[in-house]
Amino acid sequence: MAPPFQRRTPGRTTTRVLALVLAGLLLAIGAVGTVVWQRLGTGRTTVHGVIGSEKEPYFEHPDVVARFAELGYEVVVETAGSRAIATSADLSGVDFAFPSSTPAAEEIARRWDVDRRYEPFYSPMAVLSRASVAETLAAEGVAERAADGTWTFDMAGYLELTEERTRWRDLGGQESNRNEVLVRTTDPRSSNSAAMYLVVTGYLLNGEEVVQEGDADGDMMDEVARLFLAQGDPPQTSQQPFDQFVALGAGHTPLLWGYEAQFVAAKLNMASFPEDIVLMYPGPTTISTHTVLPLTEAGDEIGRLLSEDPELQRLAARHGFRTNDPDEFAQVVAENDLPVRAQIADVVNAPAHEVLNGMIAEVERRYSDSGAGPPAADEGELPDMPELDEEAA
Repeated sequence: MAPPFQRRTPGRTTTRVLALVLAGLLLAIGAVGTVVWQRLGTGRTTVHGVIGSEKEPYFEHPDVVARFAELGYEVVVETAGSRAIATSADLSGVDFAFPSSTPAAEEIARRWDVDRRYEPFYSPMAVLSRASVAETLAAEGVAERAADGTWTFDMAGYLELTEERTRWRDLGGQESNRNEVLVRTTDPRSSNSAAMYLVVTGYLLNGEEVVQEGDADGDMMDEVARLFLAQGDPPQTSQQPFDQFVALGAGHTPLLWGYEAQFVAAKLNMASFPEDIVLMYPGPTTISTHTVLPLTEAGDEIGRLLSEDPELQRLAARHGFRTNDPDEFAQVVAENDLPVRAQIADVVNAPAHEVLNGMIAEVERRYSDSGAGPPAADEGELPDMPELDEEAA
């Protein structure tokens, strides 16, 4: 089977046997008839999108698929890291791009001359852990549980532990873990969630100031880059490390930087989600605004529906996203008694996208200086997309 969206080359026809030619013609006629019947029978338009991997469960959910079908669309998506979508993906033939942050969206808009955008939902960044690890960090003053049951993760206190190269075995209750205390992230060269981690750590290491042009000096960037390089080979997209975190336990990933939405969606939709998983709100954190960049009229309609259709908004809240109607998310939280905060108070803004791109480029240079290779190709890498059927679009 060809990879999703890969252009298919026509098969070779043989002229040696007339019977095979006639049979092929009959099959082709039958296939055309089937396509015509499907179009007439369903009236659906197939729309192709490239999205951040954390949104894949939403687009694949049967209720979301069914709702798009009711609205006349079949939405087919391919996943990739948001920075990869913004900086290196060939979006020719794609109807919409759906990265996970405003900086990535701005870069896509610049590269592809997009003058419209939709922001159907957003998610605060979070640190995911296990109850035993959270209690250990609480004893160190790095984590704290509030009266409402939600947790705070002190990013400044965490950075002090990393500056001292503290290992888990140095902390009470974690004697069997010899690894350094580090929050695991994705690869900042390809993924938005890692870029959001860079936003927060850069802010703190810059004297609690949003990084401006010229602020990213060598010492600060050396420390920021070390937080990534010390992790080893980082994953390319955010869903893979989340799945590993859930499956493999605290010994594999004591701390994971991810999206609040991933935790909420798993609590609501995953039957075997471990009870000891803890969501902690970094202090400070930043907000990931999931932004649709339409590249065709069909893509523009998908962006509008994601933002305005009440059912798609309701389903987004059921998948952990905070939507344009805050009551939707609040109702999901209340009905399911989730340890999630209604309001996120301690939030820092991302630098201008040119500044953030410069910081990422500096991290990338340090990857190269260390001998590390470029981000490895994985399922997030985008193959060529098929030409759109103009009538269908």
